[in-house]
Amino acid sequence: MYALVEFRKLEVDHDNDVDPEELSRRFKQVVGAFDPIPFAHEDSQWNLSLEELEHGMW
Repeated sequence: MYALVEFRKLEVDHDNDVDPEELSRRFKQVVGAFDPIPFAHEDSQWNLSLEELEHGMW
């Protein structure tokens, strides 16, 4: 649930043209400090979604 709340913040900031790499870094830092499991495997859906964000696929 916590990750989803932070993801919503990421979406809002993305809509407000915040740098995608900064969004990705901040999301990983904040969520990873609370729960590192979403980023434990490099092919996790969270990591893949953030990679898409960084590459402008959103």
